[in-house]
Amino acid sequence: MSRTIVHVLLENARQYPDRIIIKHKSEKGGPFVDLTWSELHERVTALCAGLIDKGLKPGDRVALLSYNRLDWILADLAVLMAGGIDVPIYHTNTAEQCQYIIQDAGCKFVVAEDQTQCAKIASLDVTPIMIEAGNGAERISSIMERGRRVRDRLAGDMADRLEQIQPDAMATIVYTSGTTGPPKGCMISHGNTTYVLESIDRLIQIDPDSNLSLLVLPLSHFYPRVSGYYYNLYKNVPLAMAESIDTLSQDMQAIRPTFFCSVPRILEKVHARIVAGAHQGSALQAKLFDWAVQKGRIRGQALLAGKTLSAGQTMAYKLADRLVLSRIRERLGGRLRFAVSAGAPLSAEVGEFVHSLGVQVLEFYGLTETLGGTMTTFEKCRYGTVGMAMPGFEVSLAEDGEILIRGNNFMGYFNRPDLTAEAVKEDGWCYTGDVGQWDDDGFLKITDRKKDLIITSGGKNISPQNLENILKTLPLIANAMVFGDRRKYLTALITLEPEDTENWARSRNIQYNNFAELSQNKELREYLTERIEEMNQGLARFETIKRFAVLERDFSQEHGEITPTLKVRRKVVTETYRHLLEAMYDGE
Repeated sequence: MSRTIVHVLLENARQYPDRIIIKHKSEKGGPFVDLTWSELHERVTALCAGLIDKGLKPGDRVALLSYNRLDWILADLAVLMAGGIDVPIYHTNTAEQCQYIIQDAGCKFVVAEDQTQCAKIASLDVTPIMIEAGNGAERISSIMERGRRVRDRLAGDMADRLEQIQPDAMATIVYTSGTTGPPKGCMISHGNTTYVLESIDRLIQIDPDSNLSLLVLPLSHFYPRVSGYYYNLYKNVPLAMAESIDTLSQDMQAIRPTFFCSVPRILEKVHARIVAGAHQGSALQAKLFDWAVQKGRIRGQALLAGKTLSAGQTMAYKLADRLVLSRIRERLGGRLRFAVSAGAPLSAEVGEFVHSLGVQVLEFYGLTETLGGTMTTFEKCRYGTVGMAMPGFEVSLAEDGEILIRGNNFMGYFNRPDLTAEAVKEDGWCYTGDVGQWDDDGFLKITDRKKDLIITSGGKNISPQNLENILKTLPLIANAMVFGDRRKYLTALITLEPEDTENWARSRNIQYNNFAELSQNKELREYLTERIEEMNQGLARFETIKRFAVLERDFSQEHGEITPTLKVRRKVVTETYRHLLEAMYDGE
């Protein structure tokens, strides 16, 4: 029998029935509850039978519109076991975004977390399944109970479906944002997933008996789904599900994990809060903290270089650890040994700082389209890079520096063979759109984005053109450039329509000497702020524009800021107005 995540579940439930595999909260703010392999198996098979009885057929698509919770995992595994294909959707997406994905994928069922999520898809011809109680939809718990009643009767059907779950069968469609236009659905097979799990395992070899991970990132993002959930099932490593990112500190204290999967934004927050807290005390405390971190850095650098600390350095580190570093680790649960970071490049500064505390950071790089690529390891780790090619993957650079990956390519974009052909060439190379370079020791460093796609430091993929087009529909705005790649939030440079703006100013009796002066008027800025805030109401939280600067003139061909076809030259504009852009991130 071919091994997939579904088969991993069946095998481990048979071999380790009483071993705890998941810790979760059955209610918000409540304690963590243990779930064994046998209990996980029982619930998944019951839900699988219930979904089949409700009409789910092999190949049917099921959307998962919820934040992380046990029912998300149960639904995912049950849909896969039934031969279905799940389609995860960010719970923060707008109704329009959710509806587009559900309709494009042709979903038959939607598992919605609560009434708020269910309302987003109320106008669609789909069958909603509620996790929490809601009006007009059956709850997932009742479908599970139905499954328990019909499970024996459907045993033959379930066995037949299981037999059809081969590595080359489609398992999920993950929608990613492109540089322009609507999101694209990446078709991913069962074999794609186990391929990258095997590759990860060959690199880091996690011991299941001495590790416990904390799942923080949304499972709708395929990186945490693979690295923070499927990998645990594959390696039989218990995972705990954090209630939310906001409760990360409390959940770490309660669970005391040994590792967790992160994005740069979380590690940046950890860095900023620890440093700020240390410098809020006396000058002596701040000096002691800085000294301890320095000793931790020296130790971390020696470990990565394979060198041994001198006797004096060892004594200094032990003192630093006892006085400062171990106390910081206690605030992170006390047992944290490493973190995995992906979704966007992590700065060397943050990586080295976290390592100085005694927590190594491993970086993972790849696309949803490639399901892997490069990774740093415990032995081969250089901060500021994303490591070397993973086992089973080839990584190369095109003549223009674009990063190419092959070895585990996805099945293509759903209903878009034309776009698939653009992304993956006939020789199997996937063109990532990232530009990189190799260092002298063969570590890959990402240096730029070939295309315009923005990836925030929180790992969110954002198409700037879509937001710019919305901005240009607002009163007075002529042009806009959205900025924020590898930053915590989005900002924008805005230009104004001179005639409309001057008419607006006259209607309000605003006095000014020239247009440049008017563009910086306080009342004008307040007006634009209100309009942009209204725009933000219709966007997902990570797409909102947090700050903006108004330019004194429009972009021009004369200054090389736009092409003859009026497309913005981002690099030119960014360099010209870098002082304004950087100012909008002061204090971040």
